[in-house]
Amino acid sequence: MTYRIKRLARIVLIAGAAAVLVTGPAASAQAASGTLFFNRADTGARDAITNPPNNDCRLLDGGAGIVDNRTNAIAFLYRDEYCSVLQDTLGPGQSGGYAGLTVPHSVEFGSP
Repeated sequence: MTYRIKRLARIVLIAGAAAVLVTGPAASAQAASGTLFFNRADTGARDAITNPPNNDCRLLDGGAGIVDNRTNAIAFLYRDEYCSVLQDTLGPGQSGGYAGLTVPHSVEFGSP
């Protein structure tokens, strides 16, 4: 009887380890799929960030006058360069326009 319990426990342990190996890396490697386009506030030039990792603060060089979120993630726009003063959020497919002192200077992506 003890042998059966040990064998069953071993099978459950192996199955659990296999499940972690299959699902673990996919869950930890989250990234937004697509591109965030923005017009620089300082020059008006069009710039882009493609397939950015989630929860990673990215600088919007020159500030962003117009932002088009063409990713599958929520774009959190910040007034400062360090993703600490939240200004706006844009869901997938949304756009926003900003001017003057209220242009965002950094962005972070997260799951919708």
